[in-house]
Amino acid sequence: MLDLYLLDDSLPKPNRPIELNHIGGIEEKLFLQLQAEGIIEPWFDYYRDFRWGSEIVNRMLLKLPQKSAALQSPKQTNFIAILQKAVAAKSGLMAYAD
Repeated sequence: MLDLYLLDDSLPKPNRPIELNHIGGIEEKLFLQLQAEGIIEPWFDYYRDFRWGSEIVNRMLLKLPQKSAALQSPKQTNFIAILQKAVAAKSGLMAYAD
């Protein structure tokens, strides 16, 4: 599971994720499927920590309804909810690999 945390674009990456607001996670299968569909850029690695700025989060949220067959499952709509929370908070996301 790749854990996702809210992180304002203006803040540096913290040393530990416990300092951040955890808002959910994404499983590898969905992550890879979204990469194959062009929603998640190919240079993001599921097994490494990375950051999505608020612009990237907004872009992914706009692409999802148009492109993703992966999000037809109710379980997988969690990812949309995570992106929506980040957009509502005007924040980016920090991803920490387990």
